[in-house]
Amino acid sequence: MKHSISIQRLSKVSSFIAQQRNQSSFKSVILPMKETPHVPSKPRFSSSSTSSHHHTKFMNPIVRELWEQRQKTKQRMMSLTDQDSDTTGAGNIQELTANLIHQNNQEVLEKKGHVERPKFRHPSDSKTIIDYNFKSDEFLREAYMSPGGTMRFGKVLEDLDALAGNIAFHHVLGDDVMLVTAAVDRIALRDVPELDKDQRLSGQVTYVGSSSMEIRMQIHELTESSSGGGDENHGDQGDDHGQYVHDRNNWLEAYFTFVAVDPLTNKPVKICPLIPETSEERALFELGALKAEKKKQARKKTIGMVGKPMTEEAMQMEKRAEQLMNDAFPLIRMPSLADPYSILMEHTQMQNCMIAQPQVRNLSNKIFGGFLMRRAFELAFANAYSFGGEWPQMLGVDNITFNAPVNVGDLLQFTSRVIYSLPDGGKLDDVKKHSSKPLIMIEVECYVMEPEITRAYLSNRFYFTFVLPTKETCRKVLPGTLEEARRMVERMVADESGVGKGYLCQYDFVRKDDA
Repeated sequence: MKHSISIQRLSKVSSFIAQQRNQSSFKSVILPMKETPHVPSKPRFSSSSTSSHHHTKFMNPIVRELWEQRQKTKQRMMSLTDQDSDTTGAGNIQELTANLIHQNNQEVLEKKGHVERPKFRHPSDSKTIIDYNFKSDEFLREAYMSPGGTMRFGKVLEDLDALAGNIAFHHVLGDDVMLVTAAVDRIALRDVPELDKDQRLSGQVTYVGSSSMEIRMQIHELTESSSGGGDENHGDQGDDHGQYVHDRNNWLEAYFTFVAVDPLTNKPVKICPLIPETSEERALFELGALKAEKKKQARKKTIGMVGKPMTEEAMQMEKRAEQLMNDAFPLIRMPSLADPYSILMEHTQMQNCMIAQPQVRNLSNKIFGGFLMRRAFELAFANAYSFGGEWPQMLGVDNITFNAPVNVGDLLQFTSRVIYSLPDGGKLDDVKKHSSKPLIMIEVECYVMEPEITRAYLSNRFYFTFVLPTKETCRKVLPGTLEEARRMVERMVADESGVGKGYLCQYDFVRKDDA
């Protein structure tokens, strides 16, 4: 019955509308639809709307110079490729590569007029040098000045990443690959110099695996000599017998790992092997191979731990974590009776957020890794400063991992905490003047936030070591949860086993009756 009534009503409405259409005064009326709320999406950055070279002007002077050198080399290669295509009908990129790398002394086989791809390269082929002319360049000196009058380390981190990119680029010059920063294995500082003397940043490839390469870089002070020259492709490469000489006392040493991937598939691809020539190059190559094997074994251990019995090493680490929790028990349950010189890890945390701007993108239109390192370092420095109560001194950077790239427009959240401290100090190898001074180890995590889909993922993790140069002690950091205790022990074990590091030599975790 209800159905038949609705049909009758519809027929009457249709008749009414037909009658109104025949009248000249009839006007059709469209009823407004109910609007759905508009949710704006994150704007997408398009590099085609602007020149890919203009954004380099926003970078610091050394990064800008290094990137411009790399662009000039690419342009020279493209120009020579076009000329070769006009004369021979095909661009022989391998032959052009051999011409561009003028320091390459390798023999190239010729078969029927075709030059084959170089079968190997030497460390000297990728060697790159650039100078900080602080004494003569007032603008450069001002750009790198810290509040204490020393060289601003955050800027140096950017330079190291840019130089490592140039070095890796020269090793794979001529190959159609994309280079990505896989990790920063270690950056060790003996001192941070003042800006009254010129400095030199140099580096080269020291080890090559299947698709990855290790790059070693150093910074040392320059002293004036008679005359000198430079290198157009590899930076301002003054000779030791030229304009500058140095005392071989490097105050910074850094190791970066780069990986070559296919530009289309993002999968690792094989690269040209490395053949060391000198005894020092052979020693560094063997050291790089040893570190690569240790990383490989560590990855296998991590994968194989799920669902399997704990190893002796894992059991020992778990025991240390439980001991730390026992030490933290008074601070958690009875804070008024706990050691006043101890503090929970969660109370050392600091945080900030930012939007990734296009002015800090790299040549691949991703956010420059050196910029992320600088932002992480500046937060870590502020954390160490507020924790220690005095201006800290940077000692080293360890085990920076690049898990995922950061795009222009991403919302980034940096979280910093004191992962552990050494109130009584530790053995600092050749840094004699800071031996037995309190040490602060900072962990910084960078997350990419996606509010539209309520998601976040880890992009980078950084570890920094600071010393309090005049303090006699600092608070001891303790975990508030077992998970924090495990992370603390994991970082301690990494520092204990690190090459050339002995920060934990004076930190007694194992009871005498357990030893």
